[in-house]
Amino acid sequence: MARVAAALSDPLRLQILSILAKGRDESCTSTPHPELPEALCPYIDVQPKLGNIATSKLSYHLKELRDAGLLEERRLGKQVFYLIKQETLKRFLERVQKTFLTPSTS
Repeated sequence: MARVAAALSDPLRLQILSILAKGRDESCTSTPHPELPEALCPYIDVQPKLGNIATSKLSYHLKELRDAGLLEERRLGKQVFYLIKQETLKRFLERVQKTFLTPSTS
């Protein structure tokens, strides 16, 4: 839970997740992944939406999100595609709710 919370604590990582959550749109120029049509290539589709941040900075933040279990990575040739791991977010939210929002039984 702490690792996911730490990954979600950075505004740029939240922005990356938001872009991934929206999926492909008319601005995406990567070849769609045949098995994952909503997946995005971070260096072709996401980076321009972040103001063209340095590739090394984007790579660092993608690694943090991957290490927290928040991203699914798939390759197609030399391109890498990412999707949000919905199950990880669901489990995190359930744990937050169970831990912090459980009604007291006084």
